[in-house]
Amino acid sequence: MENQDSHMKIVVTSLVCITIIVVSVIISGYLSNTNDRNNMAKNMDTAIQKGIDPISVKCAYATQADNLCMVYALKVK
Repeated sequence: MENQDSHMKIVVTSLVCITIIVVSVIISGYLSNTNDRNNMAKNMDTAIQKGIDPISVKCAYATQADNLCMVYALKVK
């Protein structure tokens, strides 16, 4: 009986730890994305004030192939 209780405590503790890890990963991903978007918005405002094309700032933050950025890069060259 005592061995079964000990095993149950280990299972519950493991599930709680896994849940905490998963939630932490989700929250950190959300915060990272939010921080990236906030930085991009600040840099766009600065670029507009300096007369720099804001699309170039958006393309600098692109994490995957973006058709708009490809067209912009071809146009600028």
